[in-house]
Amino acid sequence: MKKYPLIIIILLALVGIGLLMGGFKSFFTLIISVLIGTLIFTLIFRLLSNKKTDSTYQKAVKQSKKLHGDKKKTKKKRKSSFKVIDGGKK
Repeated sequence: MKKYPLIIIILLALVGIGLLMGGFKSFFTLIISVLIGTLIFTLIFRLLSNKKTDSTYQKAVKQSKKLHGDKKKTKKKRKSSFKVIDGGKK
């Protein structure tokens, strides 16, 4: 059985006491309002951050293409590090 830290047990107990005292209706309205707020905040944050990131990224791609061109990568054959030793018979 998994042992839970004391803080988690205390927090769960406080949540249970809050549910019993405030009722389930207030708990569900709180959860729904937190979810809606989080959703709105996330959407606004993504919309604002994506425009800046995409435009700067596109500018960087264009600059890189101008600088390097559309060259195909060619593999250069490396010189082998092995050396052939011809052994002669005596």
